[in-house]
Amino acid sequence: MRKARILVTGPTLPIVEELLSPFGQVEVTRETDEQSLIALMKGTIAVIARGMTQISEHVIHAGTDLRVIGRTGSGYDSIDLEAATGRCIPVVYAPGAGARAVAEGTLCMILACAKRLKEFDLKTANGHWEARETFALGDLEGAVLGIIGLGRIGREVARLARCFGMRILTYDPLISPETIEHSGAELVQLDELLAKSDFISLHAPSNKETRGMINRERLGRVKQGAVLINLARGGLLESLDVLDESLDRGRLSAVGLDVYPEEPPDPSHPIFRRPNVICTPHVMALSRRAAQTTFAVVCEGMAAVLAGKIPENVVNPEVFRARYLTQSRTVPMDDD
Repeated sequence: MRKARILVTGPTLPIVEELLSPFGQVEVTRETDEQSLIALMKGTIAVIARGMTQISEHVIHAGTDLRVIGRTGSGYDSIDLEAATGRCIPVVYAPGAGARAVAEGTLCMILACAKRLKEFDLKTANGHWEARETFALGDLEGAVLGIIGLGRIGREVARLARCFGMRILTYDPLISPETIEHSGAELVQLDELLAKSDFISLHAPSNKETRGMINRERLGRVKQGAVLINLARGGLLESLDVLDESLDRGRLSAVGLDVYPEEPPDPSHPIFRRPNVICTPHVMALSRRAAQTTFAVVCEGMAAVLAGKIPENVVNPEVFRARYLTQSRTVPMDDD
């Protein structure tokens, strides 16, 4: 008899097999379009969604045996949460597991843009030593860093940036005054942050309120010569076109991107030919340590669900109460 399938939508680590193989056969697929996933749902009891794999309503409803969905990241906008909750399927994720790695990547981007590493590398490699006399370098000490979104990653970025002597502004309508004070940041409105920041770093989640928040109009309000960094979600940007236009006008002096409105992005876009744009392939949360921690947290949570327990790192804990009510099964619940 064929064992139940545990599907992973991309490269995996040994810890996945170690923690989940007692419940089923771990299988990796690189075919992550909707139809391919639907075809694989029969006999699948668990899915680990890697990268930006979309676990749509149709995929979820095709998974008649599906018992848990894991998301290897701190965000879960690629999962149709409403559909999963409607089916009483827990969605397990890894909040904070990659926070330090992304924060380090953010500071790396900030430093690379401030010190114009890409431009100097190209000039030096092509024999233009005289570029050292014509390119002005930026400084972090005394500069203003605007952090949009002061969650786990935003707070870690603030902590690291303070070591460089940066002044921290933040915009986050949901954060508590205690968190703001502890982070050493100054809470301001978004327009003020854009107008005063030398470096702007995006760390907001992608939702209907934040999608496209960095648009043509708002880029027209940024401080002249500001640097924009996005290691959060590509959907926070209206488009690559508006960034390219802003660089053309000199409103932005440099851009660092690890995420894009569409992934993978079109490499023929003119923004990728700019020496003052640094691009990476949505990789900054995938350091060795972060990847190991992320897979461990997600798989431990999934294993708990498959063993009939309630994990801590579940996005939709209400499904356990719904299971109890619909199946008359005794499930230990936390006090409300």
